[in-house]
Amino acid sequence: MSDKNAKKFIIATIITPIALGAILLSLIYIYDPFQIFHKPYFREATFFADMRKQALGIIKHYKFDSYIIGTSMLENTDSKEATSKLNSDGRWINISLSGSTFNQRAMVLDYIFQNQNPKHIIYSLDGYYMVNMVNRLSNSTLDWDFLYDNNPYNDIKLYRNSKFMICALKFSDDKGCVGTIDDIYQITNWYKEYKELFGGFDNWIKNKDNGTIKQTLIDIKNGNIKNIEKEDIRDISPQQDYLHKYLIRFFRDYPDTKFSIIIPAYSRLFYRMQNIETIYNDNSKFFYTWEKSLRYFITQSSSYKNVKVYGFDELDYADDIANYRDLPHYNKDLNSIQLDAIKNQTNILTPQNIDKYLATLEQKIKSYDIEPLIKALENIEIEEIKQ
Repeated sequence: MSDKNAKKFIIATIITPIALGAILLSLIYIYDPFQIFHKPYFREATFFADMRKQALGIIKHYKFDSYIIGTSMLENTDSKEATSKLNSDGRWINISLSGSTFNQRAMVLDYIFQNQNPKHIIYSLDGYYMVNMVNRLSNSTLDWDFLYDNNPYNDIKLYRNSKFMICALKFSDDKGCVGTIDDIYQITNWYKEYKELFGGFDNWIKNKDNGTIKQTLIDIKNGNIKNIEKEDIRDISPQQDYLHKYLIRFFRDYPDTKFSIIIPAYSRLFYRMQNIETIYNDNSKFFYTWEKSLRYFITQSSSYKNVKVYGFDELDYADDIANYRDLPHYNKDLNSIQLDAIKNQTNILTPQNIDKYLATLEQKIKSYDIEPLIKALENIEIEEIKQ
């Protein structure tokens, strides 16, 4: 091979993969199934249910100015209903992240505030995650946090895998490639998937093989259920630090944004289960840690005029297991009740009424009658879950 041909070969060897890579990256940019860079080209808009990754595209490319950002406890809150009931506060969208910790949601909130001036935020203050935050602080395993670092050049990492490269090469409109949801207002709605579990304990029994309730039925049948007993919780400094670092700082830094904080009303049975998955593995310590943490949060948040906290544990709603698909997850009607409370300024927790509120919750948990549940399971066979 002559020197001239050798040079051409070397140049071709270098340029070809670069050119092919540039073409593939350009195709991925155009295809962009999560709408990270733009709204869809050459196809109808569809969305993924994975809101950790999908939320960025919604925040960047759709004209919303008020956000619902909770866990699964707020996923059924209807954005259109929020816009209708709270219409003076903007145009709402629900970007709740199922199972999200406060630090995960803080990344999304930081991105929103660095790029917009939202009018109103509805946020769920989940007792489960507040108490258990010690075990859930690490972000080391996240595969999406780079999306919210305000560096658009690394966002392409989301698509650097064989699945999306193949999807892009085919420019596929398959649901696995571009998402299964064609209505932006339905992305976070899980109600239909679990509809059969609402309606009462008998429905739980009929669906005893369902993973969301099977272990609960086994625990009740095996007697892993007890009442709460007063615990002297002396140190909640980790919870306090967590609240300031990942939530309270937003109240301070963005005084022109309204914050409506929702306390999810877990079922009374939730608090009676001995095997609640907590850092304490003890339902009494869980409850009284949550109680003390909530009292602290109410005191701290009361100093900010742009914050209101709404609690619903005083209602009889949580007494009725028919309102729940499992221990913590309530029916969508409570999400509507929460919006009504924000609209009508009811159910607001303050330093003046928090002691009474928590005393009522404690009394309702202690007086919850579990005997009918135990009796209903006496003759029911449930296969033990193998570890």
